[in-house]
Amino acid sequence: MRFGQIPRRAAFVLFSMLLIGCALPTPSVKTAPSLAATSPVLTTAEPVPPNHSPGLDGSSNTIAFAARVGAPVVQPDGTVLFNNDIFTVGVDGSNLRRLTSSGGGKASYSWSPDGQHLVFRWDPTGTDWNRSDIAIVTVADLAVATLAHEAWSPAWSPIGDWIAYYSAAAEDYGLYLIRPDGSDNHQILAGDAEYPTWSPDGNRLAFMSLGFPAGTSSADYEIYVVDIDGGNLQRLTNLTGEDGWPAWSHDGRRIAYQRMVSDEAKSEIHVMGADGQDDILITDPNDDLEEYTPSWSPNDRYVAYYAYPQMDSSTAAGGVFVMRPDGSGRLLIRSDGYEPAWQPAP
Repeated sequence: MRFGQIPRRAAFVLFSMLLIGCALPTPSVKTAPSLAATSPVLTTAEPVPPNHSPGLDGSSNTIAFAARVGAPVVQPDGTVLFNNDIFTVGVDGSNLRRLTSSGGGKASYSWSPDGQHLVFRWDPTGTDWNRSDIAIVTVADLAVATLAHEAWSPAWSPIGDWIAYYSAAAEDYGLYLIRPDGSDNHQILAGDAEYPTWSPDGNRLAFMSLGFPAGTSSADYEIYVVDIDGGNLQRLTNLTGEDGWPAWSHDGRRIAYQRMVSDEAKSEIHVMGADGQDDILITDPNDDLEEYTPSWSPNDRYVAYYAYPQMDSSTAAGGVFVMRPDGSGRLLIRSDGYEPAWQPAP
C-alpha cells in the first residue's frame, strides 16, 4: 500500500518518472526538451503564447518543479539509484534555473512566504524514501541545510514562523511543527497525517490520512483539517476512493486536491470548499492522463499540477500544466517535470 506513505498509484507514477525522466511522446503539443544531465543552466522551453500566459495578470510568474537528472544506475544487488533535482521556470517557459545538485531524490517542496527559500523532502541515497529527510535550499546561494530526519511532506506556514511536516519515526509518527531554524520541534497530532497544507491565516492545517484515532487504518485516504494546537479535528472527504495532496487557496475559500475513485480509475484534480462542500472535478476524465499535486497561483486565478499518461502506449503529453480553477485554459508548461509549486508573489 505504501511507498514512503505515497498512495499506490502515485507511488508507481513517481517512481516511473524518476526512472524515465518523463520522456513522453508529444504528437500534438509543443513542449520543452528534456533536461540535460550535465548543464547547470539547462535548456529553454517553448514559450506559452503571450495572450494566454497565466501569471501575467498580477500573479507570480515562477513555478518550482522536479525532474530527473542523469540515467538511473542499477547496483550489483539490483538496487536502482536515481537522482532528481528541483528547478524553477517562468510560466512562459523562460528563466529556467536549477536549485539543487546534491544527489538523491527530492519531492514535496514548499516555498517560504518571501519566496527566498524552499523546503523539500530529500532522500540522499536515492533508494529509500521511507528514510528521507527534510531540508531547506536558499534561492540566492543554493545552500542546502537539513532540518529533520525520517520526515517528509514539509509545508511552510504563510506567516513564515513554522514548517509543518509528517514524521515517519516509528515510535512517534504524526504531524509536527518545527521552526525554520530547527528549534521548537513538537508533535501536534499523533497518527497518520501526511502532506499538510496551511490555511492562509496560519491557524489550521489540512492533510491526508488513512484514519483516526492513531493506529487505526482504512482502505482509502481522506482529507482532514485540524487546528495547529491539534484541536478541532474534522474530516472533509468521505467518499470511496483515495483523496489527498490538498492545497489551500490563498483566499481561504477553497481546497484543491487529487482524487482517485478506485484502483481502476485514474487520478483527477478536484476543487472543493474549505468546508468540504461544493466539490467539482476540474481535469478532463477522458484525457488519458493521471493528474496529481495541485498548487494555487498566489492570486488564486490558476492551478498548476502535473500529469502522466495512464498507459505506456499512450500518446498523451504529460508534464507540468497550468489551468484556471474551473478547468479551462489548460497549458503545458514543461514536459519533463512534476510536482509543481508556485512561488509566492514578491
